[in-house]
Amino acid sequence: MDERKSDKTFGVIGALLFHVALLLVLVLVSLTSIPPEEEGILVALGDSPTGMGSSIPTRSAAPSQVSTPPPSQEAAPPQPAASTPAPARQQVLTQKSEDAPAISAQEKARKDAEVKRQTEERNRQAEVERQKKAEAERQRQAELERQRIEAEERRKQEEQARQAAEARKAVDGAFSNSGANSQSAGDTPGSGTQGKLTGDPNATSRTGSGKGGEGVSFSLDGRRSIGDLPKPENNSQEYGKVVVKITVDRNGVVTKAEPIQRGTTTPDLYLQNEAKKAALKARFNADPKATAIQEGTITYIFELN
Repeated sequence: MDERKSDKTFGVIGALLFHVALLLVLVLVSLTSIPPEEEGILVALGDSPTGMGSSIPTRSAAPSQVSTPPPSQEAAPPQPAASTPAPARQQVLTQKSEDAPAISAQEKARKDAEVKRQTEERNRQAEVERQKKAEAERQRQAELERQRIEAEERRKQEEQARQAAEARKAVDGAFSNSGANSQSAGDTPGSGTQGKLTGDPNATSRTGSGKGGEGVSFSLDGRRSIGDLPKPENNSQEYGKVVVKITVDRNGVVTKAEPIQRGTTTPDLYLQNEAKKAALKARFNADPKATAIQEGTITYIFELN
């Protein structure tokens, strides 16, 4: 019976102490959470000395702080008020240049390919221009060469026409004097008849041992022609005398023939070519004792048909 009463008494005391401690903790927390009273600023109003007052008012005393008993050791320590951190000073940075945009590897490769293509195109255009200039220069040089050749051909034709006119005059003079009495014959200067003692007095050839006549004669010492000398053709309206230099071997074959200027009175190439072809067909007697190469001439006189 006594034990039950003591137990109840201890229970009541313990509960009472617990509630008292809890009450103290709540009071302490409520007192610390009350914000302090804001202080004001005294302002004197009025624009007259009376309104301004005789003295400057002083600040009111700060409200007395309420003293609170120290907390019990059994109570939990109060939580400190969270302090507001001061804002950090921010440094303002000013960007002076724009950042280059990030370029992907694919975009960079595309730009490099475009630059390469443009460079190749410029090189190709430069090469095309160079080839055009070279072609224009080649055509210009070809035109100059063509003009030079034409001028040379005109000069040659004028020279040939001049020589042909002189030859016509010479032949006309010879024909006009054919009926006159002549006291000499031959091509050498001076009077008298040119020829050899062993020659035919009726021959018209003045040199060599061949027979002349009919516009063909030759000069080849110690040789005679086999048959008549071949006659050249003349299908043109030109006339005159052509002297052909010939080379004869020991068998009497003409191995070389070339028209020469000495004694020739016509510059016509057609007559000279026909005389050369006829001279190459000429044949003379063989002479084993003759030199290996013997030179002479054949003279052809072309008349108008």
